[in-house]
Amino acid sequence: MLQFSIYSRLCNGLENVEKHLKRMESELPPEGSIRTLVLTDKQFSRMRLWVGEATIHEKKVNSQQLVLL
Repeated sequence: MLQFSIYSRLCNGLENVEKHLKRMESELPPEGSIRTLVLTDKQFSRMRLWVGEATIHEKKVNSQQLVLL
């Protein structure tokens, strides 16, 4: 079973990425698993996003606001 929790961390350079990957590996629970995906800025900028009808919460937010639910 996969738990669909997603966490992200911005890193400056591959050396910094490797440091955090090693730290995560050392903290891995005995019966756990972690999957990682490393993206470059260019790859991240090519992300596509499709959104259906806006929810009530999205309709209340303007471009100057950030709402975390």
